[in-house]
Amino acid sequence: MEVALLPLLYYMIKDAAGSIGKAGKMNDLASKLEKNGGKMIKDVLNAETYGWFVEDGWSPFWSTDVSGSAEEIAAEEKMLTKEIEAAQSKVESLLSEKVSAAVVEDTIDRLHSNAWMSKMEGYREYVYFLLNFIAFYGYLIGVLVFYFDNEDFQPSYVGSMKMGLSNADADWTGNFAGDFMWTVEPVIILASPTLLGLMKPKKAKVKAA
Repeated sequence: MEVALLPLLYYMIKDAAGSIGKAGKMNDLASKLEKNGGKMIKDVLNAETYGWFVEDGWSPFWSTDVSGSAEEIAAEEKMLTKEIEAAQSKVESLLSEKVSAAVVEDTIDRLHSNAWMSKMEGYREYVYFLLNFIAFYGYLIGVLVFYFDNEDFQPSYVGSMKMGLSNADADWTGNFAGDFMWTVEPVIILASPTLLGLMKPKKAKVKAA
């Protein structure tokens, strides 16, 4: 279990940094559009940012699982053609001189909103990392005191990791910490989508004069 937790801890850190970095890029892009006077900027469109300009996000057909049946393979070429045409049409509409300032303004608002959500999801991943690291450390103490059960002949690093506790106290405390962290984590997983939805900044409505 301890070994299996190590790659999970690594990917929690990686995902957290990726989400926060993505939020920063979104905010930078929104700032560029704001400074451009409500007009679209051609050089900001690329494979990464294209999905940010699509209102419901970009979900090409190849992003979903397929069974690989003969019928799906035969239809793949047509689906790819349609996907390219749809992306081309969207890009042309965004870069068109006729694109309205309202469309750009909505895009800016969406970028700020999605950036906030991405940043919060990154912070949440750091919380997951903290909870699982405490659980990892707590359960590790139980393993150490099991293999170094004689307190008089324990290596000095074992005593340091136990923080001066006896084997029995360290084992109980470590297991309690691990169990408690893995009780709190599911609550956060279940509650955080609703909580983030309630906390998400709402666009102020402008009342007509």
